[in-house]
Amino acid sequence: MSSSTSRKQANPPASEARSQRHASQSSTNSLSKRLQTESRPRGAAPRQTQRAGRRRGVSAWRAYRWWLVGLTLVVIGAIVGLFLLLGHQSAANPTSSRSVTDPQVLSNLALISDSQFSKVGTGNLSSPLRVIADRPMLRGPTGKPEFFYWGAEFCPYCAAERWPVVVALSRFGTFSKLPETTSSDTDAYPNTATFTFHGSVYQSNYLDFAPVELEDREGHPLEGPTVEEQQIIGSLNPDGSIPFLDIANLYLVRGQSFDPGILSGLSQRDIALQLTDPGTPVAKNILGVANYLTAAICVATADQPASVCKTSYIQFIEKQLPRSPYAPTSTPSASLPSALPTTALGLIALLPTVRWPQRDVRRRTSQY
Repeated sequence: MSSSTSRKQANPPASEARSQRHASQSSTNSLSKRLQTESRPRGAAPRQTQRAGRRRGVSAWRAYRWWLVGLTLVVIGAIVGLFLLLGHQSAANPTSSRSVTDPQVLSNLALISDSQFSKVGTGNLSSPLRVIADRPMLRGPTGKPEFFYWGAEFCPYCAAERWPVVVALSRFGTFSKLPETTSSDTDAYPNTATFTFHGSVYQSNYLDFAPVELEDREGHPLEGPTVEEQQIIGSLNPDGSIPFLDIANLYLVRGQSFDPGILSGLSQRDIALQLTDPGTPVAKNILGVANYLTAAICVATADQPASVCKTSYIQFIEKQLPRSPYAPTSTPSASLPSALPTTALGLIALLPTVRWPQRDVRRRTSQY
């Protein structure tokens, strides 16, 4: 009896054992959760809270990224707009391709001596002059004979022609302003170093200078002719060829007087320096044409000033030129200088042949 009761107490029923195990497991789980909670660092959020925070961080980064892209596009647009604005201002400002001529260049031009002019003579070039025989003398606003120039800054032939024009005019007066520029970089003989008569100032006691530069080196309109100048172009240069020179309605030059290719690759200073050496091709061409122009101007000024016009080589060239009945009379005493060619070939080069040189006719007066 007692042994049976002892077995019952030692071995409780199955249901009671299960209840005890369940209670023990619940207690273990509760203790585990408590330990996990205690082991989590203070301030740390649960996993769900962390995941939500990460999602909010990703969304914020995406918004910041798009804001950054938008800001970058705005900056790029501002830079492009600035470049366009500067380009427009440069195109609208025709003086942007000009600068002050190097004083050394003007100094070298002033150093060209009479003996150097004499040694070059005509440079064995054919005369670029053509006589105008049916018009009264052209006089400027001061009543002096007028030297009329018609050209454009983009034109490489005009760029070359300005050199002998400047040299010849400098023998009768002074340029107090003479900007430098280059011809167009997209035309023949690109970037030919030269001067521009736009903005130039010239004073002379013997003649008036009337230049017209139609367009700048980019092809933008620059200057326009007066009514009287347009009449000269219409009658003496109807196709509007450039360059064109009218020396007091006594002589004209239409087109190039020499090959601009001899100036290729030379700076303005290089050209001016070579002009002081009469043996260079640059000096022979530029000074040779300048002597022709000087002789034509001397016809218009009745050989004034004598220090220029009465020199033997100018008198020799002048005597070879045909005369307009409207030219003022003068009685120069000419002698044949030894520096000039005396061979038959040299004399032929001095004859006033009518020549229609290759010229730049890309721009015509009908466009203006």
